[in-house]
Amino acid sequence: MINPMSTAIISRLCGAGSLILALATPGLAFSDTQGFWADACIQQLAQRGIVGGYPDGRFRPGQPISRVQVWVALSSGLNLRPTQSPEVVLRQLYQDAASIPDYARSGVAAASEQQLVVNYPDVSLLRPNQLASRADVAASLCQGLRLAAIPSQYIAGYVPPVATQPQTASLPQGTQVIARSGSQRVILAPQDRLPLTLTVVQEVRDTQGRLLIPAGSTIQGEMRPGSGGSQFVAQQITLRGRTLPLDAISQPVRRTQEVSERSLRPILPGALVGTAAAALIAGVSGDRRIEAGEVLAGTVAGAAAGLNWGRKPEKVLRDFGIGAGLGAAVGGLSGDRRVTATEVLGGAVLGAVVGGAADRRQLREVIVLEPGTDLVLTLNQPLGVPLP
Repeated sequence: MINPMSTAIISRLCGAGSLILALATPGLAFSDTQGFWADACIQQLAQRGIVGGYPDGRFRPGQPISRVQVWVALSSGLNLRPTQSPEVVLRQLYQDAASIPDYARSGVAAASEQQLVVNYPDVSLLRPNQLASRADVAASLCQGLRLAAIPSQYIAGYVPPVATQPQTASLPQGTQVIARSGSQRVILAPQDRLPLTLTVVQEVRDTQGRLLIPAGSTIQGEMRPGSGGSQFVAQQITLRGRTLPLDAISQPVRRTQEVSERSLRPILPGALVGTAAAALIAGVSGDRRIEAGEVLAGTVAGAAAGLNWGRKPEKVLRDFGIGAGLGAAVGGLSGDRRVTATEVLGGAVLGAVVGGAADRRQLREVIVLEPGTDLVLTLNQPLGVPLP
């Protein structure tokens, strides 16, 4: 039994003399549509007796029909009317809207609004005055009768579904993450702050067993004074190519070494040395050979302020001037004649740091973080992690 609405559509199409529809035995499989892009639709229509093939068992999907008449017939058979101006709809959807005949503009707009226009291969080019293939007609009928799924990229007016937010899982406050320092030794004064990157060495899973932090993820943060030593304060974590904010802190590192010991000198090459630590080593131990490349700039001003608290202003200014002169002299000593104002200022502040360290003889120790040290970070806030 053929759906009466289907009969109305088909009769209008046939009345236009545009389509040969021989009613076929339901379930007939055509020999020339297997692997064809519209095969599923053709088979569905054939099984319902809406379209048929030729006596030789072929459907001949490439046989043409006027394209624009197909959608006009669909709109007429389904009694469709556009809900807004046809001109607005057609201009939004088709690059060649101007070539649609006047008599067809309302029908094509109504069919487009209902997502009945199946337009292969480029959905934005309607080509209204070209001939359509039997496959095009079958696909449009199939879409109009909702008989089978059509690839969405070929449906005019198709609106992709709104992307859903990725699911996330949460690690609660107090979760511990074990991360390891790099291959460089880190030397800090008690007041030093030093940027550092750690690597997660043990994967972290939630209570459901889902892997949230893979081993090998990196954590960026800095070493800061705290709890009678120095602590790593995490700022962000990079995992699976995503960087997320992270609020976590490590246990304190309290291993110290006397800067007056000559054994300190061999551990300096290749180490990351905090600015205040460099000043202490130079001012207290007399080791003036600390290379600038070993000292991470950026904390020197804070170190200068801390070390010179309570000193007489004239002494601070004296050391500041000496440091500035030393900064300018670097060019003469090293052959680098391009010493910048920043380097001179850096030398000035470093001079104040050295002077402060030299005046405060009680500051004789530095904190040492050995290469490959494991630090246990504890989350201060829950961490939301997108699931893969």
